[in-house]
Amino acid sequence: MKLDDMLGMSISDFCRNGFTDSADNHCAHFVCHVLNIDTGYTCQDHKRGKHPGACLRVQELFSVCPEVGFWGNQPQGTCLVFVTDRANVNIDRHVMRNVPKKHVGIFNNGFIYNYSNIKDIVVRQTPSAFLDRFKTAYGGNQMLYFGSLPFSSEVLDIEEGVPVPAQLPQTNQVQAGPAFNLRTVPATASRDDYFITYPGQAEFYLARETTYGGRRGLAQPSNKVYGARYEISDYTDEYGPVAAIMGIIASGESGCYFNRLNSYDRAAFTFGFFQLAAHTPRDNLILLIRQLATEHSRFQELFPELEVKDGKLHKVSGANSISLENEYPRPDKPNELNLRDFMQYLNADQTKVDNAEISAAARLVHLANSDETFNRLQVNVAAHILMRRIRNTYSTWYGLSGVSDLICAAIADIHHQGRGTKQNVKDALAMANTLKGQLDQLCKIGSEKYPERCLALRYALEEAQREGFLGKQVFDRASGLFRPSSGWVA
Repeated sequence: MKLDDMLGMSISDFCRNGFTDSADNHCAHFVCHVLNIDTGYTCQDHKRGKHPGACLRVQELFSVCPEVGFWGNQPQGTCLVFVTDRANVNIDRHVMRNVPKKHVGIFNNGFIYNYSNIKDIVVRQTPSAFLDRFKTAYGGNQMLYFGSLPFSSEVLDIEEGVPVPAQLPQTNQVQAGPAFNLRTVPATASRDDYFITYPGQAEFYLARETTYGGRRGLAQPSNKVYGARYEISDYTDEYGPVAAIMGIIASGESGCYFNRLNSYDRAAFTFGFFQLAAHTPRDNLILLIRQLATEHSRFQELFPELEVKDGKLHKVSGANSISLENEYPRPDKPNELNLRDFMQYLNADQTKVDNAEISAAARLVHLANSDETFNRLQVNVAAHILMRRIRNTYSTWYGLSGVSDLICAAIADIHHQGRGTKQNVKDALAMANTLKGQLDQLCKIGSEKYPERCLALRYALEEAQREGFLGKQVFDRASGLFRPSSGWVA
């Protein structure tokens, strides 16, 4: 359908999630359904719908445009047009204030196609008529601003009326790392293996296409894993019992491989020996990538489009940068917040293996394969995450002060995978009054659904105790550290 064919249509012709009340503002809603932009707070979030969502908020749409500026400096071709008071926009910071008096439309072939909330239909106007309309409606110092199309958007071919990928702006566009060669080899009738070669480097195996529910992504099957592995003994001097607890969790999560990845589940992208997931705000993978972008030079070379500003990870786009740490409600669990923009940066389309996913995975796996400092930083971030959880959460929930590091390890593994609830753990601890008995009960949590993981935990705990890595220290809540069972040495 061409834009001209949409004239006179109402929002109910576009939205299948039921957010169609004529009393609501649908300007960004219309634009984002047409362009398939689901950044920020969407109609799917608002109505808890099951159909593709579209962004509802003008200021959130403005923030994800790769380039923004005053009207008159817009790029050639299709772009977005925003109108609001001059005081509401800071172009240098790529920010528009959240105020009622703002509007957005699609500029195409000399006209701005936009949603008239008064008429409750799609209309079109020339830029000058569009500006005059809102000067009259809003008053104040109304101005027009352009926004180049977000990377994930689709635009309508003017002649054919079919979706085509948005053209990325060429001016000052930062490329997503060095070029590489991708080779695919059929692994099964419906899945390919992916191999990557960087200039001057040997080819390496990346992953295989994998399906899970309605998602499709990448993962390394167990018979194809390779590369550097986390060894507890390499880190005991630095981290003590924490090194062993990380090793126990890693053995179940990744087989301890530093280059392990998956991009097929709801987290969108999970990486590393500790399997840090992308969807959680202020935790897990965002902490690793933020630290890498700050202090790891080879990562910075491979990911030149990432930078940390004001403590948050941003994606550089031309002269501007866009935060990847905005937090949005999960559609089916609105009380849970997710990093949707970060997830989409790493994996733009969870129904297929896409270029963003391959590019991010290739660069991270390459670093894990070739850079020991990269892997040591993985360990450092994982250790801080683990100890924060033990100090601030598990110790509070279960009264772990003076409790064996073996118990702490079992609890940490259960919650890291998510195979047991807080009540499950409390019940297991209450069923026995000896260390051996409590460990036995903890190792049974989740066994009906994850029997192999539970068995792996049991064996890993026994091995760690046999090797002398665990079983000698207890958690001390006052200091937030592990100490010898017999007390502090000095």
